[in-house]
Amino acid sequence: MSDKIYIIQPFRYQQPLTKILKQLLKTKYPNTRLKIKHRQGDIQKQKLGTPTNVYFIIYDPQLKSWDGLHISKKIRQIEPKSILILVSTTMDHTKFFRSHIGFLGVINFHKFSKSEIEDYLEYCFKLISKVA
Repeated sequence: MSDKIYIIQPFRYQQPLTKILKQLLKTKYPNTRLKIKHRQGDIQKQKLGTPTNVYFIIYDPQLKSWDGLHISKKIRQIEPKSILILVSTTMDHTKFFRSHIGFLGVINFHKFSKSEIEDYLEYCFKLISKVA
């Protein structure tokens, strides 16, 4: 089972996802750690046989210095079995599909709820337990 959930976001990017994930992990998955990364370089190549990680990646096309789709592609290359969830300020499903990254889901940055995040976490842990 994964012991790490990552949020990949620009530095000082304000959003409620971190708070929601911290609360859910504390109550339902206390052995799982949440890590917040602000650079693509923070994601390092892992050795084969390591647990599958879960990544929530912020995609905001208005930020010219931050390309969440590019970062997602790099993660997919390094960890092909990782679970990627895109949290996007724009919902361009055609663009996401054509990227061939293979997201578990795409969450609307402006309209997500705690229950939606909880559902994704439960599904992620079910997927990970099948792989392990």
